[in-house]
Amino acid sequence: MSRQSSEPLILLDSGVVRHFINGNRILELQQVFPGWFVMLDKVKNELCRSKSIENIVINLIRMTGMQLMQFPTEMEIIREYAVLKRQFGDGESACMAVAKYQKHYIASSNLKDIKTYCDVNSIVYLTTMDILLEAIIKRVLSEEECDVFIQIVKSKGSKLPCNPIAEYRELKNRYG
Repeated sequence: MSRQSSEPLILLDSGVVRHFINGNRILELQQVFPGWFVMLDKVKNELCRSKSIENIVINLIRMTGMQLMQFPTEMEIIREYAVLKRQFGDGESACMAVAKYQKHYIASSNLKDIKTYCDVNSIVYLTTMDILLEAIIKRVLSEEECDVFIQIVKSKGSKLPCNPIAEYRELKNRYG
């Protein structure tokens, strides 16, 4: 299912992109929500500071047709970004400020930083694990492929809340 033009976009934060790069599933990311994912230029710049993934990020945008969005120039967004930047990273701050004022969603796995802000401002957010569940539903990835993905990502030092995807599905079903 592709996004309708009236529906919110999903602003990708760098952590989710890094997870999909580390899990060797970067091209599948765009297949889960075709036309929904957007990368803010500030997130791209943050990711590209790491020379080891710069070409992967550039190719992701080029090969999938993912939209690269320039950070907006509206003063309310710039002010909100400046306030958030004092406490959070560049990409997270940019995503939260834009999502708040343009009514978009956020894809971030750094719940410690974004959850309270998103809840207070009624911003919908997805984590890497939520995207994996959707990948199973849409048959982009199998449950076994998601489990391997989780193991690989964790072995490279990233934190994910569950080992098998089934455990996460159960938590989501239980707690919403």
